[in-house]
Amino acid sequence: MVVFDTSVMGIAFDEHPSVPLDPATKLPLTHARARMDYLLKLLGESKQRVMLPTPAIAEYIVKGGPDKEKRVEAIVSSKAFVVAPFDLRAAIECALIEDADTARGKPLAESQTKAKVKFDRQIIAIAIARGATTIYTGDRHLADVARSCEVNAVLTWELPLPPQEPQEPLDFGTESESVSPKH
Repeated sequence: MVVFDTSVMGIAFDEHPSVPLDPATKLPLTHARARMDYLLKLLGESKQRVMLPTPAIAEYIVKGGPDKEKRVEAIVSSKAFVVAPFDLRAAIECALIEDADTARGKPLAESQTKAKVKFDRQIIAIAIARGATTIYTGDRHLADVARSCEVNAVLTWELPLPPQEPQEPLDFGTESESVSPKH
């Protein structure tokens, strides 16, 4: 089982998604839809289910503006996606993540708020509580925390592009059809 965070849900479900900046180019991630379609194809072929944590779903729906119902329908209409609540098991995992950070004396990064950190930890805790192997995210901080909790994290700009279809070789005809140059 794998996990999608809010930003990845947007790319997966939205017709015109907001895409993160590619840190290599500082420009919006190119071919985000093709990358996501290829990921979904690979996950489908390997029969991997995609877990959508309820805190991430809440954020995704809020960002939907007038399209809230459309977003909910996209989530509940597919058998490939599993809604995962922040329940008692996840709450215990979240507390353990909090304890580990406190024991390390890990301060908040400048760009992080306490609410954002707790939100990210809830997503990671849900993943851990349900045995997810990978979190797909567009958030570097969430990825770093997931990795520190021994959960694989793949950032959206790390998603591979689908392989290109081989092009047909050019046909120049047979040797007997070739024209010899005139002098």
